[in-house]
Amino acid sequence: MVKTTAFDSKDYRRTKATGEEVFFTPLGCGVTFSEPEKVAEAYNKAIVALAPRFGLSECCGAFSPSAYFREMGGKAIRFAEELLKTVSDQIDSVYFSYITLSSKNTPTVEVGGYRSPKKEINTKEYLRQISPHFAYITAWNYLGKTGRESETILIDGVQGKQTRAWDELTNRVNPLIMPHGDECNPLISIADTIAYLTDKKLYDNYFMLFPEKIEEVWQDYPFPIDTHFLDAKIISKIKWYSEQSIDATDYLARPMIFIKADGYKTEKLRELEVYAKATILAKIEGGGLSGFDRDMDSPKIKDGDIFIYAGENSRKMCETLRDMYKIEYLSFRELSEKINSANHSITGR
Repeated sequence: MVKTTAFDSKDYRRTKATGEEVFFTPLGCGVTFSEPEKVAEAYNKAIVALAPRFGLSECCGAFSPSAYFREMGGKAIRFAEELLKTVSDQIDSVYFSYITLSSKNTPTVEVGGYRSPKKEINTKEYLRQISPHFAYITAWNYLGKTGRESETILIDGVQGKQTRAWDELTNRVNPLIMPHGDECNPLISIADTIAYLTDKKLYDNYFMLFPEKIEEVWQDYPFPIDTHFLDAKIISKIKWYSEQSIDATDYLARPMIFIKADGYKTEKLRELEVYAKATILAKIEGGGLSGFDRDMDSPKIKDGDIFIYAGENSRKMCETLRDMYKIEYLSFRELSEKINSANHSITGR
């Protein structure tokens, strides 16, 4: 059976008591599974059992600790720990990656140069800009070992500008990109959870971010740990060489679930019950989830995608798109029925 490795990342930040930041790096995590379907099944059962115990009346398709921390506080940590323990013995290995760039030795990073002027940017600013898409850089770093190209590679949503790392990654494999994967894909959620808990465990033990310390905080778990950091020697691969954004359209997991409502920005939709339901549908269908902007997202549409809408303008837009693509669209009100129907077809009940 082909192995699957899922990747996500988070900001790793340390400050003084005054709030002054003293260290920052993106922290990437990849988790490898030999039996991904079995893991997903166990994960889904655990979510159903744990959610009511922790007072979650409407949980997303997958659990992202950072997304729930504001609502749950410390209970989000306990939920994540218990969830992880239900699948930990089915994890083959865990891979970590982070960046070490000294502001003293590398005060700036030169970016651009291809169809755009070269420019120097502050190293701290560079790290912040690259952090939201560090999951794919971690995947690229992971694939540096021969033989891993045969694995199925799942990556949380990809953003950012073009890098040689992205070019090399997509030359080696055809990754499956899942926007909001930490909320709608169990395997990416596990990678997100381990990254989150690693940060917390290191903090609680007053440990610095070193490979041996990462191994130490996970020593009671059955999976092996492998950690590789990136430094100035590899900067040419992970800095952007163009101002043009990465186009991950051909690698998006399908069907994509798009969600749009008249008068609501995507971030505001996250506060509504419909958002959690949309992540559940994305999990059932095996796709990713995205808000929809006509100008930015129209090129991402493929036959088979699903649109969830509310409001007359959004409905008309869906009708227009259906004249161009073989897509399905349904109102917020119809979403629950769609989920129930999909669950019925899977379980036969």
